Amino acid sequence: MPARVIIALFALAALAIMITTARGAPYALEDWNMATRKSLPLGMKIWLGSMLLTMVSSVFFMRRHIAARWVLAAFVIGHAWIGVAEGFGLFAVKGGMVSLGHIVIWAPAIYALIANRDQITLPSPYGVWACAMLFFYSVSLIFDIRDAAIWIIALISA
Repeated sequence: MPARVIIALFALAALAIMITTARGAPYALEDWNMATRKSLPLGMKIWLGSMLLTMVSSVFFMRRHIAARWVLAAFVIGHAWIGVAEGFGLFAVKGGMVSLGHIVIWAPAIYALIANRDQITLPSPYGVWACAMLFFYSVSLIFDIRDAAIWIIALISA
């Protein structure tokens, strides 16, 4: 089965899970803290946990694939700035702010995966991992773009 078909099927499944577990109000304007993360619906926790596991597993491919290095760097930077902001109480981290961070911080990793797509061969372990990573990024960015826009519009109109 071609990689595009596999990614499309996983994307549809993920969208179905995310839509059926969505809450009435978007997370964009809510605080993104430990209490919020603990109260997420089970489907969302499974999604985030799966994504986290996929990102961290980039360590297995770092030596031979630059895209894996970019994914790990995006993971570390993406979590570090939230940890610093929360830990030092610099400002209240909002969901839309995190979404904007994903768009900015993940961009180099996504570019590296696409630019080095000739290294993505299925069914190699790296190929499966790279397809999974592109899948997670693609589906997540659908929601991140929406939430970042909601947060920016609220910020501007405040």
